[in-house]
Amino acid sequence: MFLNTNERQVLSLLNFENYVVASVLAKQLLVSDKTVRRMIAKINEEYLAYYNNALIISQPGKGFKLSTDFKGKNIYEHLKMSDQEENELYRITLKILFSHPYKRRDDVLETDYLSASAKIIKLKKIKELFKNYNIIFKAEQHYVWINGEEDSIRKAINSVILLTSSRTTNMNLQLFKGDNNFINSQVELIEEQINQYLSYPYDWTIKLYLSIIVKRVREGKISWNIPKITNIEEKLVSKNKVLATLAKQIMQNLSHYLNFSFDKIEQLLLFQTLYAINLNRQESLKVDDELAHEIIKHITLQFFDKSDFKNLKQIDRLQEDIYQHILPMISRLRLGLHVENNLLNEIKLKYNHTFVKLSTIIASINKELAFETKIDEAEIGYLTLYFEKFYLEITTNKKVLLVCSTGIGTSELLKIRIKKKVPNLNIIGTMSNRQAEKNKEYVQGNTDLILTTIDTPIKEIGDIPIIMISPLLTENDIQKINYILEDSGE
Repeated sequence: MFLNTNERQVLSLLNFENYVVASVLAKQLLVSDKTVRRMIAKINEEYLAYYNNALIISQPGKGFKLSTDFKGKNIYEHLKMSDQEENELYRITLKILFSHPYKRRDDVLETDYLSASAKIIKLKKIKELFKNYNIIFKAEQHYVWINGEEDSIRKAINSVILLTSSRTTNMNLQLFKGDNNFINSQVELIEEQINQYLSYPYDWTIKLYLSIIVKRVREGKISWNIPKITNIEEKLVSKNKVLATLAKQIMQNLSHYLNFSFDKIEQLLLFQTLYAINLNRQESLKVDDELAHEIIKHITLQFFDKSDFKNLKQIDRLQEDIYQHILPMISRLRLGLHVENNLLNEIKLKYNHTFVKLSTIIASINKELAFETKIDEAEIGYLTLYFEKFYLEITTNKKVLLVCSTGIGTSELLKIRIKKKVPNLNIIGTMSNRQAEKNKEYVQGNTDLILTTIDTPIKEIGDIPIIMISPLLTENDIQKINYILEDSGE
């Protein structure tokens, strides 16, 4: 069964008891109501094929829910095969891309055991995949082929490889060991020249770019029907001579290694890639730096719903992390380049709340950006990880002071309960109200949160949050503690 990430997420948002309207699903998935209905129709089509029964039912005015006919059944059982089927489609797509322009249909499908109708269905799915990359897929008689610009073909290869090879070192390109060694040596050369270690996804981007060139040369399927260098591109190259020289050197190395003469456009394409991931920022425009800080300011203030940064603790660390990503991202947007994110599906499912919140903020930023290329989901996925890292840092080992009026035994029992229910808290000690007042300076310098069981409220100590809890630590108490921990303003 073949369901994509959004279609799987639809299933996770539905249940057997309550109806959910299309607008709510659309808001969660960041798509239109019409798209939601189309996805539900697709899901039901797949389940009808396996179970002869639709999984999702609808009622006018109420929305959608899962059919009770599937209660007690594992509705995800056949989805376990979807990854395998999806990877098979991507593998076939890659074979067609590398075999451009023509390939025998039976050689591509490698499924002589399939019926004629099954082959047609598979070809239809492949055609849909190519549409995502502005490439037309054709299948007539015994041959299949594609029509598309060289730039689109390369972007398609880039994207499909990243979608299928997150756990492989050779990126499923079946390169010779010598080719892999050569590519790694060029990445090391880049790191030496820019005096900067390339971390993921930047090292991955370079390796992938060079691997595609090597693979296509080996296959004898490389062409240059790409638009020639523009005046703007020439000016960009002239202003960034270090990267331009580096791109030229690597292309010369490639030419010697492969015994193949490259068109000058290849040097420009490599330069654009290097420029877009330039980590040392020495040649970045001042306007990029200013724009990066404006974007960071807008994202963080909107995300935390603040008017300034006065009450945002540890925000500097988060902003620095984001800056390391956004500055090269601006270069990519200017050049019309996209960074791939092979963790995107997992990020959207695991950190959906953060991803959706950032997507809404980024949508407003995209409206103001003058670049033709906009901030896409891959970029938002990486930003989501930075925010999740920030959450983890500020909620782990939070230093907590217990202010109790009860005996030592009760206090120790409460500490045990807190550690069990909220294990990421670091309880630094237990004091009475009077002791806390007497040691105000120590408390203020060593405490992030105060939990008190005293009915009479203790006096504020600086801006440290104070939560009143029951000595028995109820579920409501735990919710209040978690709320404070999740509130990045504290």
